[in-house]
Parts: sequence; C-alpha cells; structure tokens
Amino acid sequence: AIRYNQRMSTNENTLLLHSCCAPCTTAPLDALLSTGEQVDLFFYNPNIQPLEEYQRRLDALRAFLNAGPQQVVLHTGSYDEALWEKEVACWGGPYPLINGASDYAAFKEARKQRCTACYKLRFKALAAFAAAQGYRQLDTTLTISPYQFLPEIQETLEECASRHGLTVRRSDWSRYYPESTRCSRALGLYRQNYCGCRFSYQEAELERQARRSARKKDNQVS
Repeated sequence: AIRYNQRMSTNENTLLLHSCCAPCTTAPLDALLSTGEQVDLFFYNPNIQPLEEYQRRLDALRAFLNAGPQQVVLHTGSYDEALWEKEVACWGGPYPLINGASDYAAFKEARKQRCTACYKLRFKALAAFAAAQGYRQLDTTLTISPYQFLPEIQETLEECASRHGLTVRRSDWSRYYPESTRCSRALGLYRQNYCGCRFSYQEAELERQARRSARKKDNQVS
C-alpha cells in the first residue's frame, strides 16, 4: 500500500473505492472527499494489456494522488494476466459496436457477458481484500464510463460484496464523466483510448474506423 497524506482513521469507517484508472477516479474521489467521506483506493485491473499499458495507467493514478491534497491510501492488487485470460478471455471478441450493423445487438450482448465476467474477477478480489483489511463499504469508479454496463457493474459488485457481509454504495458516477474529462486534461493525466483488454483494443480501433468511414461518406454526400 502507498500512503498519500496519511490520515488517522480505521478501515471500518473508510470507503474502499475500486479505481479503474486515474481519469475516471478524479471527479468521484473529489466528490466523496468534499463531503467529508474517508476514502481509500484499490487498483486491481489485470484486464489491462499489455503490461506497459497497465504500468502507465497505475503511474497516472499515482501522479494524480501526488498532485493533490487527497487523504487516501492506495492499495494495488497483483497483475495476474494469466488469471484474466482464464476467467474472462474465454468470452471472446472482438465485438465492435457499429451503429447500423446487423450484428450490433448480438455483439453488444456478447461484449456485456465478457465485461461482466471481468467485473466479477476484479470485484471478487476487491471484496476479499476489503474483508481481510476490515473495510465494510465498497464502491467503484467504473460506473462513470459511458462505455461500461451500469446495471451489470452494480449487480456484480453487490453480489461479490454480499459474500463477505459488506455493503455497496451503488453510486452512479455517469453524470461526472464530463467533469472527469476536463479535470484529467487540466492535470495532464494520461488518457487511454480503450478500456483495457486486448479485445477492447481491437474493438475500439474497429469502431473508430467505422466512424471515420461514416464521416467520409457524409462529406462526400454533402
């Protein structure tokens, strides 16, 4: 664990917030701390590939914490790519979501199943760590992203937390997305252009290509 501006408190009274990346953590963490909430972070994201990308995102989170007055403890889980491959990669991909495509609905459902398996892997580790360290309440920054599946995030987090007798804040951070974008850019934080896994990298690129093709077609028509 790395301590930033260490404060005196017990884990029992502290919210353990799963952090998926620095940009998505900025606004939720500030919002929580502004109300007097005691918050610690848990960075466990073995979905992020390759390892260099994982390290870059973790470094960005540390830079964000070092730059501000946040009084938190940053815990990091192990980087276990093999476990992610075993538990999540079996759901396959890529499943690019391209508007108007005949496979859009099927791909969305397939991606949702894979992402839910990924949420479960990370939240199981979050809940187990929280229970071992005496935390009683959990939350995640993942709900801030418009590219994630909100109901599945909340349901999976509650499922994993309940196995350890923990409670969940069930926060919907989506309204903070524009603010997190502005904040991370103002701070010069690294902003990734895909969720994290090797499938999402391919999907993001295919979706960008489709948008470029659509814009080019529209320009030719006009």
